[in-house]
Amino acid sequence: MIDLVQHLTKAGSSVKLAAQIEALVREGRIPPESLLPPVRTVAKALNVSPGTAAAAYKALRAQGVVTSDRRRGTRVLPRPSQLEFTDTPAPPGALDLQIANPDPAFLPDLKKIFASIRPKSDRYGGTHLDPDLSARMRSNFEADGIDGSNLVVLSGAIAGIYRALRACCGPGDKVAVEDPGFNEHHASVRAQAMIPVPVAIDDEGMLPQSLAAALRSGARAVVLCPRFQSPTGSALTKTRAASLRAVLAGHPDVAVLADDYGSLLADTPYHDCFGKGRARFLVVRSFNKTIAPDLRVAVAAADAETCDRLRREQWLSDGWVSGYLQRVAAAALASRSVQATLGKACKTYSARREALLTALADRGIAARGATGLNVWIPVAGEADVVRGLLDRGFCVRAGARYRLQSPPAIRVTTTELEPEQAIRLADALRAVVAERPTGRGP
Repeated sequence: MIDLVQHLTKAGSSVKLAAQIEALVREGRIPPESLLPPVRTVAKALNVSPGTAAAAYKALRAQGVVTSDRRRGTRVLPRPSQLEFTDTPAPPGALDLQIANPDPAFLPDLKKIFASIRPKSDRYGGTHLDPDLSARMRSNFEADGIDGSNLVVLSGAIAGIYRALRACCGPGDKVAVEDPGFNEHHASVRAQAMIPVPVAIDDEGMLPQSLAAALRSGARAVVLCPRFQSPTGSALTKTRAASLRAVLAGHPDVAVLADDYGSLLADTPYHDCFGKGRARFLVVRSFNKTIAPDLRVAVAAADAETCDRLRREQWLSDGWVSGYLQRVAAAALASRSVQATLGKACKTYSARREALLTALADRGIAARGATGLNVWIPVAGEADVVRGLLDRGFCVRAGARYRLQSPPAIRVTTTELEPEQAIRLADALRAVVAERPTGRGP
Protein backbone atom coordinates (compact mmCIF):
# COMPACT_ATOMS: atom_id res chain seq x y z
CA MET A 1 0.00 0.00 0.00
CA ILE A 2 1.33 3.39 -0.98
CA ASP A 3 1.93 5.99 1.74
CA LEU A 4 -0.50 8.46 0.23
CA VAL A 5 -0.69 10.79 3.20
CA GLN A 6 2.96 11.88 2.97
CA HIS A 7 2.23 13.41 -0.43
CA LEU A 8 -0.88 15.32 0.68
CA THR A 9 -1.48 18.63 2.38
CA LYS A 10 -4.51 19.35 4.47
CA ALA A 11 -7.54 19.78 2.26
CA GLY A 12 -10.71 21.32 3.58
CA SER A 13 -13.00 19.80 0.99
CA SER A 14 -13.43 16.58 -0.95
CA VAL A 15 -12.92 18.51 -4.20
CA LYS A 16 -9.48 19.74 -3.14
CA LEU A 17 -8.50 16.32 -1.79
CA ALA A 18 -9.52 14.59 -5.02
CA ALA A 19 -7.62 17.19 -7.06
CA GLN A 20 -4.43 16.55 -5.04
CA ILE A 21 -4.63 12.79 -5.53
CA GLU A 22 -5.41 13.14 -9.24
CA ALA A 23 -2.39 15.42 -9.69
CA LEU A 24 -0.13 12.87 -7.99
CA VAL A 25 -1.40 10.16 -10.35
CA ARG A 26 -1.02 12.38 -13.41
CA GLU A 27 2.56 13.28 -12.44
CA GLY A 28 3.45 9.60 -11.97
CA ARG A 29 4.17 9.94 -8.26
CA ILE A 30 1.46 7.36 -7.61
CA PRO A 31 1.93 4.59 -10.20
CA PRO A 32 -0.86 2.50 -11.75
CA GLU A 33 -2.17 -0.40 -9.65
CA SER A 34 -1.09 1.32 -6.43
CA LEU A 35 -3.32 0.45 -3.48
CA LEU A 36 -4.58 3.58 -1.72
CA PRO A 37 -5.14 3.61 2.05
CA PRO A 38 -8.65 3.16 3.46
CA VAL A 39 -10.94 6.16 3.75
CA ARG A 40 -10.70 6.31 7.55
CA THR A 41 -6.89 6.26 7.46
CA VAL A 42 -6.81 9.24 5.09
CA ALA A 43 -9.45 11.10 7.10
CA LYS A 44 -7.62 10.66 10.39
CA ALA A 45 -4.23 11.65 8.98
CA LEU A 46 -5.56 14.83 7.34
CA ASN A 47 -7.98 15.67 10.13
CA VAL A 48 -11.02 15.64 7.87
CA SER A 49 -14.25 13.74 8.24
CA PRO A 50 -14.57 10.23 6.80
CA GLY A 51 -17.38 11.59 4.64
CA THR A 52 -15.00 14.11 3.04
CA ALA A 53 -12.41 11.41 2.25
CA ALA A 54 -15.10 9.06 0.94
CA ALA A 55 -16.49 11.78 -1.32
CA ALA A 56 -12.99 12.40 -2.71
CA TYR A 57 -12.55 8.71 -3.54
CA LYS A 58 -16.02 8.67 -5.13
CA ALA A 59 -15.09 11.63 -7.34
CA LEU A 60 -11.86 9.90 -8.39
CA ARG A 61 -13.82 6.78 -9.36
CA ALA A 62 -16.20 8.85 -11.45
CA GLN A 63 -13.24 10.45 -13.23
CA GLY A 64 -11.66 7.08 -13.98
CA VAL A 65 -8.63 7.68 -11.77
CA VAL A 66 -9.24 4.80 -9.35
CA THR A 67 -11.41 1.73 -9.02
CA SER A 68 -12.70 0.17 -5.80
CA ASP A 69 -14.02 -3.16 -4.65
CA ARG A 70 -14.39 -4.76 -1.24
CA ARG A 71 -11.73 -7.41 -1.75
CA ARG A 72 -8.98 -5.39 -3.46
CA GLY A 73 -9.63 -1.97 -1.95
CA THR A 74 -9.11 1.24 -3.94
CA ARG A 75 -6.47 1.04 -6.67
CA VAL A 76 -5.12 3.48 -9.23
CA LEU A 77 -6.17 2.72 -12.80
CA PRO A 78 -3.68 2.82 -15.69
CA ARG A 79 -3.93 6.15 -17.47
CA PRO A 80 -5.10 5.95 -21.08
CA SER A 81 -2.08 6.16 -23.36
CA GLN A 82 -1.49 9.57 -24.88
CA LEU A 83 0.62 7.99 -27.63
CA GLU A 84 -0.90 6.84 -30.87
CA PHE A 85 0.63 4.09 -32.94
CA THR A 86 2.05 5.59 -36.09
CA ASP A 87 2.75 3.96 -39.41
CA THR A 88 6.10 4.20 -41.18
CA PRO A 89 5.96 6.50 -44.22
CA ALA A 90 6.48 4.24 -47.22
CA PRO A 91 9.74 5.14 -48.99
CA PRO A 92 9.69 5.63 -52.77
CA GLY A 93 9.12 2.34 -54.57
CA ALA A 94 7.92 0.48 -51.47
CA LEU A 95 4.49 -1.17 -51.34
CA ASP A 96 2.43 0.22 -48.43
CA LEU A 97 0.41 -2.60 -46.86
CA GLN A 98 -0.16 -0.98 -43.47
CA ILE A 99 -3.59 0.65 -43.58
CA ALA A 100 -6.69 -1.35 -44.46
CA ASN A 101 -7.89 1.11 -47.08
CA PRO A 102 -10.25 -0.11 -49.79
CA ASP A 103 -8.91 -0.27 -53.32
CA PRO A 104 -10.10 2.95 -55.02
CA ALA A 105 -10.85 0.91 -58.14
CA PHE A 106 -13.63 -0.86 -56.21
CA LEU A 107 -15.25 2.11 -54.50
CA PRO A 108 -18.63 2.85 -56.09
CA ASP A 109 -18.92 5.95 -58.26
CA LEU A 110 -21.32 8.16 -56.32
CA LYS A 111 -21.31 11.20 -58.61
CA LYS A 112 -24.78 10.50 -60.00
CA ILE A 113 -26.16 9.85 -56.53
CA PHE A 114 -24.71 13.08 -55.15
CA ALA A 115 -26.05 15.00 -58.14
CA SER A 116 -29.55 13.58 -57.67
CA ILE A 117 -29.93 14.53 -54.00
CA ARG A 118 -30.73 18.06 -52.89
CA PRO A 119 -29.68 19.20 -49.41
CA LYS A 120 -32.50 19.87 -46.94
CA SER A 121 -30.37 21.58 -44.31
CA ASP A 122 -32.07 25.01 -44.28
CA ARG A 123 -33.73 24.28 -40.92
CA TYR A 124 -32.73 22.88 -37.55
CA GLY A 125 -34.70 19.96 -36.21
CA GLY A 126 -36.25 17.19 -38.23
CA THR A 127 -35.79 13.45 -37.90
CA HIS A 128 -32.64 11.98 -36.38
CA LEU A 129 -32.56 9.16 -38.95
CA ASP A 130 -33.52 9.62 -42.58
CA PRO A 131 -36.77 7.66 -43.16
CA ASP A 132 -35.51 5.93 -46.30
CA LEU A 133 -32.22 4.92 -44.69
CA SER A 134 -34.13 3.79 -41.59
CA ALA A 135 -36.45 1.54 -43.60
CA ARG A 136 -33.63 0.02 -45.62
CA MET A 137 -31.39 -0.61 -42.62
CA ARG A 138 -34.24 -2.04 -40.58
CA SER A 139 -34.79 -4.59 -43.35
CA ASN A 140 -31.03 -5.14 -43.54
CA PHE A 141 -30.79 -5.97 -39.83
CA GLU A 142 -33.97 -8.01 -39.62
CA ALA A 143 -32.88 -10.16 -42.58
CA ASP A 144 -30.13 -11.40 -40.23
CA GLY A 145 -32.48 -11.89 -37.28
CA ILE A 146 -31.42 -8.67 -35.51
CA ASP A 147 -34.12 -6.59 -33.83
CA GLY A 148 -34.32 -3.44 -35.96
CA SER A 149 -36.99 -1.59 -33.99
CA ASN A 150 -34.47 0.79 -32.38
CA LEU A 151 -31.95 2.35 -34.77
CA VAL A 152 -29.41 5.13 -34.30
CA VAL A 153 -27.28 6.78 -37.00
CA LEU A 154 -23.63 7.54 -36.27
CA SER A 155 -20.53 8.81 -38.05
CA GLY A 156 -18.82 5.41 -37.98
CA ALA A 157 -18.72 1.99 -36.38
CA ILE A 158 -16.09 2.98 -33.81
CA ALA A 159 -18.27 5.90 -32.71
CA GLY A 160 -21.02 3.36 -32.06
CA ILE A 161 -18.79 1.08 -29.99
CA TYR A 162 -17.23 3.96 -28.05
CA ARG A 163 -20.55 5.54 -27.15
CA ALA A 164 -22.26 2.26 -26.40
CA LEU A 165 -19.50 1.42 -23.95
CA ARG A 166 -20.12 4.69 -22.17
CA ALA A 167 -23.86 3.99 -22.17
CA CYS A 168 -23.44 0.51 -20.67
CA CYS A 169 -20.35 0.74 -18.46
CA GLY A 170 -18.38 3.12 -16.27
CA PRO A 171 -14.78 3.84 -15.24
CA GLY A 172 -13.11 0.82 -13.71
CA ASP A 173 -15.51 -1.66 -15.30
CA LYS A 174 -14.06 -4.67 -17.10
CA VAL A 175 -14.79 -5.19 -20.80
CA ALA A 176 -14.11 -8.45 -22.66
CA VAL A 177 -12.33 -7.78 -25.97
CA GLU A 178 -10.83 -9.94 -28.71
CA ASP A 179 -7.11 -10.68 -28.45
CA PRO A 180 -5.75 -10.04 -30.98
CA GLY A 181 -8.43 -7.50 -31.74
CA PHE A 182 -9.19 -4.21 -33.38
CA ASN A 183 -6.93 -1.60 -31.76
CA GLU A 184 -9.71 1.01 -31.79
CA HIS A 185 -11.83 -1.32 -29.65
CA HIS A 186 -9.03 -1.63 -27.11
CA ALA A 187 -8.45 2.13 -27.24
CA SER A 188 -12.16 2.86 -26.77
CA VAL A 189 -12.13 0.80 -23.58
CA ARG A 190 -8.96 2.36 -22.18
CA ALA A 191 -9.87 5.93 -23.12
CA GLN A 192 -12.87 5.67 -20.81
CA ALA A 193 -10.81 4.26 -17.90
CA MET A 194 -12.33 0.83 -18.36
CA ILE A 195 -10.25 -2.33 -18.15
CA PRO A 196 -9.86 -4.56 -21.24
CA VAL A 197 -10.01 -8.27 -20.50
CA PRO A 198 -8.43 -10.31 -23.32
CA VAL A 199 -10.43 -13.12 -24.89
CA ALA A 200 -8.52 -15.52 -27.11
CA ILE A 201 -9.80 -16.06 -30.66
CA ASP A 202 -9.29 -18.41 -33.58
CA ASP A 203 -10.60 -18.33 -37.15
CA GLU A 204 -14.15 -18.85 -35.83
CA GLY A 205 -14.08 -15.96 -33.36
CA MET A 206 -13.92 -15.83 -29.58
CA LEU A 207 -13.11 -19.10 -27.82
CA PRO A 208 -16.07 -19.97 -25.56
CA GLN A 209 -13.91 -21.04 -22.62
CA SER A 210 -11.90 -17.82 -22.80
CA LEU A 211 -15.06 -15.70 -22.95
CA ALA A 212 -16.47 -17.62 -20.00
CA ALA A 213 -13.34 -16.84 -17.99
CA ALA A 214 -13.60 -13.14 -18.84
CA LEU A 215 -17.23 -13.08 -17.73
CA ARG A 216 -16.38 -14.86 -14.48
CA SER A 217 -13.78 -12.17 -13.82
CA GLY A 218 -16.56 -9.59 -13.82
CA ALA A 219 -16.68 -8.23 -17.37
CA ARG A 220 -19.77 -6.06 -17.82
CA ALA A 221 -19.60 -5.85 -21.61
CA VAL A 222 -18.26 -7.82 -24.58
CA VAL A 223 -16.93 -6.14 -27.73
CA LEU A 224 -16.37 -8.27 -30.83
CA CYS A 225 -16.39 -8.40 -34.62
CA PRO A 226 -18.80 -11.12 -35.80
CA ARG A 227 -16.96 -11.34 -39.16
CA PHE A 228 -14.37 -9.43 -41.20
CA GLN A 229 -12.38 -9.12 -37.97
CA SER A 230 -9.29 -6.98 -37.88
CA PRO A 231 -6.50 -7.99 -37.66
CA THR A 232 -6.98 -11.76 -38.09
CA GLY A 233 -10.02 -12.05 -40.37
CA SER A 234 -11.90 -14.35 -38.01
CA ALA A 235 -15.63 -14.85 -38.58
CA LEU A 236 -18.19 -16.52 -36.37
CA THR A 237 -19.47 -19.83 -37.66
CA LYS A 238 -22.97 -21.06 -36.87
CA THR A 239 -21.57 -23.59 -34.41
CA ARG A 240 -19.28 -21.12 -32.63
CA ALA A 241 -22.03 -18.51 -32.41
CA ALA A 242 -24.27 -21.08 -30.73
CA SER A 243 -21.52 -21.89 -28.23
CA LEU A 244 -21.07 -18.22 -27.39
CA ARG A 245 -24.83 -17.79 -26.96
CA ALA A 246 -24.76 -20.60 -24.42
CA VAL A 247 -21.96 -18.89 -22.47
CA LEU A 248 -23.65 -15.48 -22.59
CA ALA A 249 -27.01 -16.94 -21.53
CA GLY A 250 -25.57 -17.28 -18.04
CA HIS A 251 -24.82 -13.55 -17.96
CA PRO A 252 -28.03 -11.83 -19.11
CA ASP A 253 -27.01 -8.38 -17.81
CA VAL A 254 -23.77 -8.22 -19.81
CA ALA A 255 -23.89 -5.85 -22.79
CA VAL A 256 -22.83 -7.35 -26.13
CA LEU A 257 -21.51 -4.85 -28.68
CA ALA A 258 -20.91 -6.22 -32.18
CA ASP A 259 -18.90 -4.24 -34.75
CA ASP A 260 -20.18 -5.56 -38.08
CA TYR A 261 -18.44 -2.76 -39.97
CA GLY A 262 -17.75 -4.85 -43.09
CA SER A 263 -21.25 -6.25 -43.56
CA LEU A 264 -21.66 -4.86 -47.09
CA LEU A 265 -18.43 -6.57 -48.23
CA ALA A 266 -18.54 -9.72 -46.13
CA ASP A 267 -18.21 -13.04 -47.93
CA THR A 268 -19.57 -14.96 -44.92
CA PRO A 269 -23.06 -14.76 -43.35
CA TYR A 270 -23.83 -13.01 -40.07
CA HIS A 271 -24.35 -15.39 -37.14
CA ASP A 272 -25.98 -14.16 -33.94
CA CYS A 273 -23.92 -14.82 -30.80
CA PHE A 274 -26.08 -13.20 -28.08
CA GLY A 275 -29.65 -14.37 -28.73
CA LYS A 276 -33.05 -12.71 -28.52
CA GLY A 277 -34.19 -10.45 -25.71
CA ARG A 278 -30.79 -9.41 -24.34
CA ALA A 279 -31.20 -6.36 -22.13
CA ARG A 280 -28.24 -4.44 -23.58
CA PHE A 281 -26.87 -4.99 -27.09
CA LEU A 282 -25.70 -3.14 -30.17
CA VAL A 283 -24.85 -4.20 -33.73
CA VAL A 284 -23.35 -1.46 -35.88
CA ARG A 285 -22.91 -1.51 -39.66
CA SER A 286 -20.91 1.11 -41.54
CA PHE A 287 -20.89 2.55 -45.05
CA ASN A 288 -17.41 4.03 -44.70
CA LYS A 289 -15.14 1.10 -45.45
CA THR A 290 -17.39 -0.17 -48.23
CA ILE A 291 -19.03 2.80 -49.97
CA ALA A 292 -16.67 5.73 -49.27
CA PRO A 293 -14.27 6.28 -46.33
CA ASP A 294 -15.27 9.96 -46.16
CA LEU A 295 -19.03 9.31 -46.19
CA ARG A 296 -19.07 8.99 -42.37
CA VAL A 297 -22.37 7.18 -41.99
CA ALA A 298 -23.10 4.08 -39.93
CA VAL A 299 -26.33 2.69 -38.49
CA ALA A 300 -26.67 0.66 -35.31
CA ALA A 301 -29.47 -1.54 -34.03
CA ALA A 302 -29.64 -1.60 -30.24
CA ASP A 303 -31.91 -2.12 -27.28
CA ALA A 304 -34.21 0.82 -26.51
CA GLU A 305 -32.19 2.15 -23.55
CA THR A 306 -28.83 2.05 -25.31
CA CYS A 307 -30.35 3.61 -28.43
CA ASP A 308 -31.90 6.43 -26.39
CA ARG A 309 -28.65 7.16 -24.57
CA LEU A 310 -26.69 7.28 -27.82
CA ARG A 311 -29.21 9.64 -29.40
CA ARG A 312 -29.18 11.98 -26.39
CA GLU A 313 -25.39 12.08 -26.24
CA GLN A 314 -25.15 12.70 -29.97
CA TRP A 315 -27.64 15.54 -29.78
CA LEU A 316 -25.52 17.21 -27.09
CA SER A 317 -22.19 16.67 -28.89
CA ASP A 318 -22.50 16.46 -32.68
CA GLY A 319 -26.15 17.40 -33.05
CA TRP A 320 -26.82 15.01 -35.91
CA VAL A 321 -25.28 13.10 -38.79
CA SER A 322 -25.78 15.02 -42.03
CA GLY A 323 -29.17 14.20 -43.50
CA TYR A 324 -27.70 14.79 -46.95
CA LEU A 325 -25.09 12.07 -46.39
CA GLN A 326 -27.71 9.77 -44.92
CA ARG A 327 -29.74 10.09 -48.13
CA VAL A 328 -26.61 9.32 -50.14
CA ALA A 329 -26.12 6.15 -48.07
CA ALA A 330 -29.75 5.14 -48.59
CA ALA A 331 -29.49 5.72 -52.34
CA ALA A 332 -26.30 3.64 -52.46
CA LEU A 333 -28.13 0.75 -50.81
CA ALA A 334 -30.84 1.00 -53.48
CA SER A 335 -28.46 1.37 -56.44
CA ARG A 336 -27.92 -1.71 -58.60
CA SER A 337 -24.65 -0.34 -59.96
CA VAL A 338 -23.33 0.27 -56.43
CA GLN A 339 -24.30 -3.24 -55.35
CA ALA A 340 -22.63 -4.68 -58.47
CA THR A 341 -19.42 -2.81 -57.63
CA LEU A 342 -19.52 -4.11 -54.08
CA GLY A 343 -19.98 -7.64 -55.40
CA LYS A 344 -16.85 -7.29 -57.56
CA ALA A 345 -14.94 -5.81 -54.63
CA CYS A 346 -15.90 -8.71 -52.37
CA LYS A 347 -14.69 -11.30 -54.89
CA THR A 348 -11.47 -9.41 -55.63
CA TYR A 349 -10.58 -8.84 -51.99
CA SER A 350 -11.18 -12.51 -51.21
CA ALA A 351 -9.02 -13.60 -54.15
CA ARG A 352 -6.16 -11.28 -53.15
CA ARG A 353 -6.27 -12.42 -49.56
CA GLU A 354 -6.29 -16.08 -50.60
CA ALA A 355 -3.40 -15.48 -53.01
CA LEU A 356 -1.18 -14.32 -50.16
CA LEU A 357 -2.31 -17.14 -47.87
CA THR A 358 -1.51 -19.67 -50.60
CA ALA A 359 1.92 -18.13 -51.31
CA LEU A 360 2.77 -18.21 -47.60
CA ALA A 361 1.55 -21.79 -47.18
CA ASP A 362 3.63 -22.89 -50.17
CA ARG A 363 6.68 -21.59 -48.31
CA GLY A 364 5.77 -23.20 -45.00
CA ILE A 365 4.68 -19.96 -43.33
CA ALA A 366 1.59 -20.15 -41.13
CA ALA A 367 -0.94 -17.33 -41.45
CA ARG A 368 -4.58 -16.50 -40.75
CA GLY A 369 -7.18 -14.68 -42.84
CA ALA A 370 -10.52 -16.47 -43.09
CA THR A 371 -12.30 -13.25 -44.14
CA GLY A 372 -11.64 -9.54 -44.34
CA LEU A 373 -9.00 -7.24 -45.74
CA ASN A 374 -5.88 -8.47 -43.93
CA VAL A 375 -3.66 -11.47 -43.26
CA TRP A 376 -2.25 -12.08 -39.77
CA ILE A 377 1.17 -13.77 -39.73
CA PRO A 378 2.72 -15.00 -36.46
CA VAL A 379 6.43 -14.13 -36.16
CA ALA A 380 9.10 -14.48 -33.50
CA GLY A 381 9.91 -10.78 -33.32
CA GLU A 382 7.73 -8.11 -34.86
CA ALA A 383 10.26 -5.28 -35.00
CA ASP A 384 12.89 -7.29 -36.86
CA VAL A 385 10.41 -8.65 -39.38
CA VAL A 386 8.86 -5.25 -40.08
CA ARG A 387 12.33 -3.77 -40.55
CA GLY A 388 13.47 -6.65 -42.76
CA LEU A 389 10.44 -6.40 -45.01
CA LEU A 390 10.84 -2.64 -45.27
CA ASP A 391 14.39 -3.19 -46.49
CA ARG A 392 12.88 -5.40 -49.21
CA GLY A 393 10.25 -2.91 -50.31
CA PHE A 394 7.19 -3.89 -48.20
CA CYS A 395 5.65 -1.74 -45.43
CA VAL A 396 3.59 -3.85 -43.01
CA ARG A 397 2.28 -3.31 -39.50
CA ALA A 398 3.70 -4.76 -36.34
CA GLY A 399 0.94 -6.55 -34.46
CA ALA A 400 1.66 -4.98 -31.07
CA ARG A 401 -1.18 -2.46 -31.34
CA TYR A 402 -3.69 -5.29 -31.73
CA ARG A 403 -2.43 -7.55 -28.95
CA LEU A 404 -2.95 -7.77 -25.20
CA GLN A 405 -1.61 -11.22 -24.29
CA SER A 406 -1.49 -12.99 -27.66
CA PRO A 407 1.91 -13.75 -29.24
CA PRO A 408 3.74 -11.52 -31.77
CA ALA A 409 2.60 -11.23 -35.38
CA ILE A 410 2.46 -8.83 -38.30
CA ARG A 411 -0.62 -7.61 -40.16
CA VAL A 412 -0.58 -7.32 -43.94
CA THR A 413 -3.39 -5.51 -45.77
CA THR A 414 -4.24 -7.27 -49.02
CA THR A 415 -6.84 -4.96 -50.61
CA GLU A 416 -4.39 -3.71 -53.27
CA LEU A 417 -1.97 -6.65 -53.29
CA GLU A 418 -1.80 -8.25 -56.73
CA PRO A 419 -1.00 -12.01 -56.98
CA GLU A 420 2.55 -11.49 -58.28
CA GLN A 421 3.20 -9.04 -55.44
CA ALA A 422 1.92 -11.60 -52.98
CA ILE A 423 4.52 -14.08 -54.25
CA ARG A 424 7.32 -11.52 -53.90
CA LEU A 425 6.15 -10.66 -50.38
CA ALA A 426 6.08 -14.32 -49.36
CA ASP A 427 9.60 -14.78 -50.72
CA ALA A 428 10.77 -11.69 -48.83
CA LEU A 429 9.20 -12.87 -45.58
CA ARG A 430 10.80 -16.31 -45.91
CA ALA A 431 14.19 -14.63 -46.37
CA VAL A 432 13.68 -12.34 -43.37
CA VAL A 433 12.61 -15.21 -41.13
CA ALA A 434 15.62 -17.26 -42.25
CA GLU A 435 17.94 -14.39 -41.32
CA ARG A 436 16.27 -13.79 -37.94
CA PRO A 437 14.90 -17.13 -36.72
CA THR A 438 14.41 -15.92 -33.15
CA GLY A 439 13.70 -12.25 -33.73
CA ARG A 440 13.63 -9.18 -31.56
CA GLY A 441 10.94 -6.74 -30.68
CA PRO A 442 7.51 -7.05 -29.12
